[in-house]
Amino acid sequence: MMDPVALLQAELSPLAREAAHGSPKSPRIIEALLVRARQLDYQPLEALALVTLGHAWQHVGKARQAHQAFRRAAELYHQLGDGHARIEALVELGRSHYAFGDPARALAIWSRTLELARGSHDMRNCARICLGVGQLYVAQGDHPRSLRYHELALSLARPLGEEHLCCEALLNVAGDAYRCRDFTRAQDALAEAERLLAGPVQNRVWSAEVVNYRGLIHYEQGEYRTAVATLDVAFTLHDNNDNLWGRGHALFALGKAHLALEELGAAHDCFAAALDMAQQGKLGSLIIQCAEQLATMALEAADHRSALQYLRLSEALEQGQPEHAIRLRPLAAPLRQKLDELEAGSRTALLHRQLLLAG
Repeated sequence: MMDPVALLQAELSPLAREAAHGSPKSPRIIEALLVRARQLDYQPLEALALVTLGHAWQHVGKARQAHQAFRRAAELYHQLGDGHARIEALVELGRSHYAFGDPARALAIWSRTLELARGSHDMRNCARICLGVGQLYVAQGDHPRSLRYHELALSLARPLGEEHLCCEALLNVAGDAYRCRDFTRAQDALAEAERLLAGPVQNRVWSAEVVNYRGLIHYEQGEYRTAVATLDVAFTLHDNNDNLWGRGHALFALGKAHLALEELGAAHDCFAAALDMAQQGKLGSLIIQCAEQLATMALEAADHRSALQYLRLSEALEQGQPEHAIRLRPLAAPLRQKLDELEAGSRTALLHRQLLLAG
């Protein structure tokens, strides 16, 4: 008979990999494995189950549960003396806070984690933190700086031979380049990411994102019918992966493309469905975007009552009313300064690595 610890590890390890690559099983399944790890009193597997559970909760839009799982995993790895795994869990905790609309908290976590990663010469997680901080610049609307930061992360990742990390960086570069309207760079990055996804990298979320960005580029170039077809495929891919964030954003983009084609009924349906998904996942920025589009459409249809309801929803979030528990305001000046310090430090880390390789 197989040892119970070995049996649990054989069951949990592939699920942990799937979760890290964007396709976690349901929280119920992972919680059952966590219970078994605790019954066996084997803390390394308990910590791994907690990280996996964090991904599972995040995937279904449960912020508090995801944060708690990642935090407990980091604490347990710290107790076990596994510094690398602790850093990995903290990076995921920061990402989770960012995903649920709290960039300031994400930055605070990544600031501390970057010091740990530098101290242990963990260049992989230095690159991952670069990716995260680049996303903070996205939240600020500073897309040129975000692009530079994500290109830096890609430069850090390439010498490591980390194909998965390179693919993640390429998708971030593609998104930044798209927002900077550098569509040539965006398409080049998407093509390279797609080659990795067709080979060594397996991630259904990212495969859907490649299609989604291509749809967005078609829209920006005025190719609205092609955009609708492409974004519809992206929505289907996100839906097949049960990705709430992806479904909501793909539907919002679809709504804009239908609106450009003057297909008002289809546009309204997309915006309304995207709003519902955004509210389920507490995706504050998407809630505001959907509410504003629906308010505009209602005003144009002389439906003033509906327009007022949507405007109130949008204004409530923009004013940061506490019942929504979503923080969307720009980062305060001290946090902007910390971002600049992190950027300088990460460039120092890149130079240090280049010197090591040269030697």
